Amino acid sequence: MSTLARFKATIASFDFQAQGTVTGTITAATIVGSRSGSVTGTFAVKGSDSAVSISAKILGITSTNDNIVVGGWSYSRANGGDWTKAPASGKTLQAFVGSGIVLSDYGLESKFGRWLHRFNVADVAGVDLSAFGISAGAGQDNLALTSLSFWAERDGTPAGLSLGVAFDQKILGTASHETVALDIGIDTLSGVTISPPSS
Repeated sequence: MSTLARFKATIASFDFQAQGTVTGTITAATIVGSRSGSVTGTFAVKGSDSAVSISAKILGITSTNDNIVVGGWSYSRANGGDWTKAPASGKTLQAFVGSGIVLSDYGLESKFGRWLHRFNVADVAGVDLSAFGISAGAGQDNLALTSLSFWAERDGTPAGLSLGVAFDQKILGTASHETVALDIGIDTLSGVTISPPSS
């Protein structure tokens, strides 16, 4: 079995679980020019449940979006505010990888401090970001995935993923088009616990 086949079999398993950290950059194009900032956060998935928290800092402003999916319900909040609850989309990482998407193995590249296989998704049109536990935050419009790559060890063990995301929003009252590059490194593939928010 190839590295790619082993990777897909692992991810597509109904009980797949993983947890790790999010790092990246954000760039905002406004009428006064382009500005860049940093992105940090956490990521966890266990079966059909997920928890993602992403903070972006740009132009001196930090915004945080939290998204939790547990037991068929989706919880989201912005900047530590009240949680909103809605039925989950039903989209999952496992189902996405197991849906027959075409992944191309680009061989070994340096990522997350070691050499890993990069599996690129050539066509991301129509991909629902909720499968990755990501949804539009308050004031964000036209959220779309622009690129997607998975990373794996030589034996097919999942090691992380990289996403390109774009959306529109206003910063300090000024319309901007923002692009985000996210790297999600997997720290553990076991012992993941995801619970609904307590309040």
